Amino acid sequence: MALKAGKADFKNSMAEAMEKVFNEQLALGPPKPADQMKMLFIAVAEGVVRHLVAHPEAFQITVYQDDINTHTTNVKISSTDSP
Repeated sequence: MALKAGKADFKNSMAEAMEKVFNEQLALGPPKPADQMKMLFIAVAEGVVRHLVAHPEAFQITVYQDDINTHTTNVKISSTDSP
């Protein structure tokens, strides 16, 4: 499956992964006002990482050996959301 932000389709999206982490953090108890932004950033970061780990097939990496010491790498990322 391609990577998807969740704007058009929320199910199995990066946004859904962020929401899950946010709810997990919130279940630990309400954060102090000074920690609210930190909790949000943790949810965003961990949600992104979980989504990327869950969809490794979205990345196509090809390495070409040009000569004995030179290599060319091509990375293609599949996404359902347009830039």
